[in-house]
Formats: sequence, C-alpha cells, structure tokens
Amino acid sequence: MSVITLARAESRKLLTVRSTWILAGVTIFATWAMAWMNAASYGLSSDDPRLVSSAPVPLEFRGFEMAGFGYVFIIVIGALWAASEFGPGRQIRTTLATTPARSRVFWVKAAVLSAVLALVSFLTMGGAIVLTHAASDDGLNPWLLSPAIWAQVGGLTLAWTLTGLIAFALGILARTAILPLILLLPLVIGIGDFLVGLWRGAAFLPIVAGAATYSDPSAGIYLAPVVGGIVQGLWAAALLAVASIMFLRRDVG
Repeated sequence: MSVITLARAESRKLLTVRSTWILAGVTIFATWAMAWMNAASYGLSSDDPRLVSSAPVPLEFRGFEMAGFGYVFIIVIGALWAASEFGPGRQIRTTLATTPARSRVFWVKAAVLSAVLALVSFLTMGGAIVLTHAASDDGLNPWLLSPAIWAQVGGLTLAWTLTGLIAFALGILARTAILPLILLLPLVIGIGDFLVGLWRGAAFLPIVAGAATYSDPSAGIYLAPVVGGIVQGLWAAALLAVASIMFLRRDVG
C-alpha cells in the first residue's frame, strides 16, 4: 500500500470514529463559549471580588487562559488514537496485514494525527481569541489581531499538536490510553506550574515547556517561547522515535 493510500485509509479510520468528532467538537465549541463568558472579566475593576487575580492581563495574552480546557481533550484524542489499534478487536493485525511495512504505518498514523490536531487547535484557540476581543470591547479589532497575537496562536497550535503526539507515542509504548492520561493530564490541570514553583527544572517538562510558546513571560516561570518550543519538540521527537522502534520490534499480540 502506497503512502498516499495508507494516509487516506488512516484518515478515514480516525475521522469515522465517533469519539474523534465528539472530543473535537467539545474542545472547539466549549472553549469558544468559555472565552466569550470570560471576556466580561476584563472589564471589571482590579478589586472586584469575582476576579481570581487582581493582576491585569496584557492585551496580547487575553483569552489564552482558556487553553487549559481544550488541552485535556487533545491529550485524550492522541491517547485514544494509539490505543485503538490494541483494543479488544486487535485492529493492528488487520492494519499490518494490509500494510506490512510497520515503520510506514507508524509515521503515517502520527502524520494524520498531527494534521487533525493542528486543525482542531487552530480553530479552537484562534476562534477563542477572536471571541475574547469581540466580547470584551477592549478597543482591539478582533478581525485585525496583531502579528504577535497570531504568533502566539501558532505557538499554541504547535504545543497542542506536539502534546497530542507525545500522548500518541506513550499510548503506543503502553498499548493503552491509560498511561498517557496518567502522565500528562496532571501537568495540564496545574501540577506542571506548581512543580515549577518548587523546582526550576520542571520548566523543561513537555507540557510546561510547550506553555511557554503562548504564555505571558512576565509570569517568570516559563522558558523563552522559542526555547520552550524546541524543548517540547525534542520530547516529542524522542518519544516518537522510541515508540517507532518498539512498534517495529514487538509482536502484535
């Protein structure tokens, strides 16, 4: 089976699974709704008790605090895509029967996942940022966002995509979705930032490093944006390489 034919087959496989559409839909539309509602907080005075923090959010970073919600579902999509091959029906046997070239199968699956995650990520946070500025009436035209803001949306798209690939690699290694969920979800929901406060080296953990590409550097806990992207990219590359080797060598069971 050629690479193009295999890519089409894997794309159909991913996009015909109901959970893919459910998770993508929740990621996009729930984040948009929360961004719209959260935009009202930017008009409150700094001493308003409804605010979680009195520190003002710089204009170019408004809306990016919504990233944590969608991040969770990106990890789930990556983990489930890996685990789907090793479920009760052992779909991997059929996949390798039609395409015995295991390396090709692995990297095409990773590429298809990357494309889907990048699209979902961009739609989610690109839309969330536009809605944030449209609803907050902060004087910034939501349809004419600055290059710096779009660069951060691009950084977030990269971070989410790399995180999904890390979840995929861990799922392939463990042959289950449980391991990536256990290892990655706590870092997304706040444990990562907490660890950085205790140990500076935690800034090099994949989720925390990725957050540097779209977070306010004045917080003082993140790496430089470019460095964070490189660090997370190295995590993804290393884990994908190890998962690829294991995928080539292990028996399908």
